[in-house]
Amino acid sequence: MTPVRIGMVSLGCPKNLVDSELILGLLKTKSYRLAQDVSDCDVALINTCAFIGDARKESVDSILELARLKKEGKIRKLIVCGCLPQKYYGALAEEISEIDALVGTGEYAKIDAVIESVMAGEKPVRVEDTRFVYDHSMPRFSLTPRHFKYVKVGEGCDHRCTFCIIPELRGDYRSRPLESIVKEVREAAREGLQEVNLISQDTSYYGRDLGGRYLLPELLRALNEIDGLQWIRLLYNHPIHLTDEILAAMRDCAKVVKYVDIPLQHASSAMLKAMKRGMTKEQTAALLERMRETVPGLAIRTTFIVGFPGETETDFEELYDFVQAHRFDRLGVFTYSRGDDKAAVLEHQVPEKIKKERKDRLMKLQQGISLEMNRRFVGTRLDVLIEEFMETRNEYAGRSYRDAPEIDGQVRVVSRRPLEIGRIYPVEITQNMEYDLDGKID
Repeated sequence: MTPVRIGMVSLGCPKNLVDSELILGLLKTKSYRLAQDVSDCDVALINTCAFIGDARKESVDSILELARLKKEGKIRKLIVCGCLPQKYYGALAEEISEIDALVGTGEYAKIDAVIESVMAGEKPVRVEDTRFVYDHSMPRFSLTPRHFKYVKVGEGCDHRCTFCIIPELRGDYRSRPLESIVKEVREAAREGLQEVNLISQDTSYYGRDLGGRYLLPELLRALNEIDGLQWIRLLYNHPIHLTDEILAAMRDCAKVVKYVDIPLQHASSAMLKAMKRGMTKEQTAALLERMRETVPGLAIRTTFIVGFPGETETDFEELYDFVQAHRFDRLGVFTYSRGDDKAAVLEHQVPEKIKKERKDRLMKLQQGISLEMNRRFVGTRLDVLIEEFMETRNEYAGRSYRDAPEIDGQVRVVSRRPLEIGRIYPVEITQNMEYDLDGKID
């Protein structure tokens, strides 16, 4: 019997990417074959995102493209997974008849049974359970290079920010056992892993649901002892849970890179209250000062939302001045995306034109800040994880400790000798741009 060929489209953030790797890993252990091209397979799987408007649109457009391929006979069955069917399964089933199955965020372990049902002509909908948490024993089919990996420390979220529907999509926070995370990373390090990126909806919250205390410092110290592993990076940390103990572990553990991703979302106390972030501007400023004092050389990435309902020009100017004063190494800006979140029904929605203008102003400010901050590294040496060789430029591209995969800048490296992809080298920085650096190895 010819194995069923599976094609995959993975959309959204690294948390979604891990889910896609788990789906493919589970299927690879069965009698399925992974297709090279999703446009030529028996079953096309698409793992969707529904966090903001642009992500929802990308997901729907991608589903429609796969539906077209099904009509043309290039794929036989179409299965939609993830956040979009978890929230909108009824509308998807009604409006896109080519969909053969809908699988929510907690049903990935049942994907084999879903495919069997689909191949038998059924149209299953599996969106009842959101409690899924994977462990180290589950197979993963890596969609990233061998030298870096995303590892979830938990699933779901206990916060109820008014702009966010993640708790509805993923449930309350569930931490993985510490030993499970360590075993997963240790095994990957044996296979060449250099950098682990710890992720969850709120990584700094890790452990609170297990025993009422933060376990991230303990986890960092355990991972710091793994042979072969070089870099440990913290992504997606809610500021209210970034404790002094976590900062001390970052400072003391040599393998924990001095980088933290901490979405602040706004700086106006009025906006932070409306967003239900649990902090004021003054508390946020004090935290940033404490972070930099505790961890010298710390690179801070953050994100802000502009155009949240009720945001006045005064609120925005307060945010603008905050960014100018605190000078973040990396910064992203989103315009508020009205959907099915709690803020969607609030009064004083901000016009799209004003949202865009505010985003552009803030990003222009950050561009200048980033240029100045990058200039500090010219003439210094930075460790750089080499990721690719660019033949057209006859140079390598990599990342320093200040650069998370896929979202931050890069370091372009000229070398007189061949460099090994996936290894870390000391690089002399020779030039800076707004977001990237140039360097050389003699």
